[in-house]
Amino acid sequence: MNRSGWRCALAALPVMALALTGCGGSGGGTSAESDNKLTVWVMTGGPGDSPLIKSVNAEFAKKYPDMTVDVQVQQWDGAATKITTALASGNPPDIVEMGNTQTPLQTYSGGLADLTGDQQSFEGSGGWLAGLADPSEYNGKLYAVPLYGGTKVVMYNKKMFADAGIEQPPKTIEELQKDCGSLAGANMGTANFSGFYLPGQYWFNGMPFIFAKGGTVASKKDGKWQAEMASPQNQAGLAAWRTFQNTCSTKSSIGVNTDSPDQDQLFADGKAAMVYVKAWEPAAVLEKNPKLKDHIGFFALPGYTADKTMPVIVSGSTIGIAANSPDKKAATDWLRIITGKPFQQEMALKLNLLPISPDFTPAGVPEQLTVASRASKISQPLPGSPGEATLETERYNEQFFSQIARGADIAKASAAYDKHATDAFNSLSD
Repeated sequence: MNRSGWRCALAALPVMALALTGCGGSGGGTSAESDNKLTVWVMTGGPGDSPLIKSVNAEFAKKYPDMTVDVQVQQWDGAATKITTALASGNPPDIVEMGNTQTPLQTYSGGLADLTGDQQSFEGSGGWLAGLADPSEYNGKLYAVPLYGGTKVVMYNKKMFADAGIEQPPKTIEELQKDCGSLAGANMGTANFSGFYLPGQYWFNGMPFIFAKGGTVASKKDGKWQAEMASPQNQAGLAAWRTFQNTCSTKSSIGVNTDSPDQDQLFADGKAAMVYVKAWEPAAVLEKNPKLKDHIGFFALPGYTADKTMPVIVSGSTIGIAANSPDKKAATDWLRIITGKPFQQEMALKLNLLPISPDFTPAGVPEQLTVASRASKISQPLPGSPGEATLETERYNEQFFSQIARGADIAKASAAYDKHATDAFNSLSD
């Protein structure tokens, strides 16, 4: 299937439920005349949804004083459908932000402008985080650029560690599991206590265990994707993750996610000594329990050996230009500003978001962001297939890891995963 025909095929997918028109031709329509206005779609919670965006527009206005910038904040619910439909129209927003796992849907569609020739002009492009850079490409061409990143680190209670006789953060997963035992012993009087609270559905924690064994979720050969959860490396990683989850976390956590119950609340209430968190979560914990201000520390999830931490999954957003935008040159200049080092450093300092390159991380950011930046240097991207968004819509990874945590037969569960994921990854293919 060619890229323009993808729109019609995607319209038939019940998971995405896209109602698309104009299913022929790259870009899906005719570019409108320039109206001296850039329409920019940004997602809630990102840098575009903050006062900082004014500095980008002010810098842009120095070169384009007669052009206005209309920043429109979009919600994440239904974003993939809305963006795909808009890009296929003859009058799309000039610039769109996308979640990194949604990006392959758009790079594949033909709705985004080819930025390959401009790649070297984006500051720090040689050091972009793989989890953001890889999904921005399709068939060796660049159709989006990273906007901001995020990854997880371990947040721990220093006082609980000291009270349990633990003098420093663990260097290996084996040491971490032993620490969980020491913490449990020191907190026997706390009901449902977890040394490391880890919900069974938390696949962002589970995937690193297979990556560190040399595994991967899927590979592509001769244009076809094949999921590989049943590989020996992945089987070993899943077994190690189950041991870790079952050893360190309470039994009631096996079938839940991070929100129900709220893991930040559990940590704030002293029911967990460690949790795996995003950069903004420490602030949420301190809102719930300000007394923890001097007792919170961070470290990267340790690996199987002391020389390497677990590979992380880098999440975040990318940003691209509509193929039908009549103002691609101006739009590209706007992208250069928001992805450049000055803005990325300001974003890190004020919003606790991870810059798109570790080299952009400034001094003075919160400890959790410094740890996350170091951890992001050892990362592994998810499959760059449009079908990855389907798995996330179905919450399939959550269900799979929860099954493993519950004690499911790893070989049988992995075989079922491979069948379902392979079908999803190849549901949209050339």
